[in-house]
Amino acid sequence: MIKHTQKLSNFLSRWTPILVFIIIILALFFGYFFPDKASVLEKMILPFMILMLIPMMMSIVIRELGSVARDKKIILLAVLINFVISPLAAFLWAKLFFGGLDPKFTAGWILKLTVPCSAMMVAWTGMAKGKTETALVIQVVSFILAIFFVPFWMTVLASSYVTIDAYFIIQKILLIIVLPMAIGISLREIITKRIGAKNFREEIKPFLPPLSTLGMYIVIFSVISLEARTIIANPKLIGILVISIAVVYPLLFFLSILIAKKTKIKYENAIALGYSVTAKNHGITLAVAFSAFGGLSVLPAAFTPILQILIMLAIYHSAKRIKKFIEPSFLDKLT
Repeated sequence: MIKHTQKLSNFLSRWTPILVFIIIILALFFGYFFPDKASVLEKMILPFMILMLIPMMMSIVIRELGSVARDKKIILLAVLINFVISPLAAFLWAKLFFGGLDPKFTAGWILKLTVPCSAMMVAWTGMAKGKTETALVIQVVSFILAIFFVPFWMTVLASSYVTIDAYFIIQKILLIIVLPMAIGISLREIITKRIGAKNFREEIKPFLPPLSTLGMYIVIFSVISLEARTIIANPKLIGILVISIAVVYPLLFFLSILIAKKTKIKYENAIALGYSVTAKNHGITLAVAFSAFGGLSVLPAAFTPILQILIMLAIYHSAKRIKKFIEPSFLDKLT
């Protein structure tokens, strides 16, 4: 059973761009031609969102984070890039290139780059031979700080595009971050006490990523179905979004790697920092966008997984060159 689950997880990870593309096409067709039936899906979004996030949060091991959390430099850099540079980059890009576009789309774009990293950044960090403990600390700290930074930046940067109710956004973030985190961590502790940490890693943990991914697919289908007619009426936004992601995401990654090099952070931590900047959380963004703004604000969060995973793969395949850039060998330094 576990082998089949791991195969499913690998399949979902490998084919995410194509699967998300297919889901979006199906959702557009369903929502456009059967809007009444699609409206029923609205009630399913929040429950599936919480169910999607609980397995993600079950990967968090609080007592294993203490030693890494003492490295304040990497945490401060992650906070600086994720919660200051990234939102400001999104706003500046929107100011330069999104003039005249739907204001909800622009707000969704700013939100997409303001909401922090996903749980997948831990897996990508491990695949690239980075320090997963560092990635996990950045993830947990980012989730907590998102409660304050997301409403703040949306109020400061997006209020000229849409009406911002900061208190409402805080409520939603508490519901879709804090509640699943509390449930996920509690479930992990309860299960671990009963079956042991080793059995949890071997028997339970393999099931968590596929559950989260399948939940994300259901949420994307539901949200896109509900906004299908609005999205179909604005096809040029897809092209604009593709270009924006293809430029801004790599720039943020290269900036994080450059900062890591300048501040003498080792590759194992630097790649965790880089992935934290580029592996943004789709589920949380979708939930906030749909509940707070609606309309075309959901498009960046729903469409980005197609390109984001390709960027993650490109980073993974460039890992050796990135390591050589951050930590050149003694002979390289002499030449």
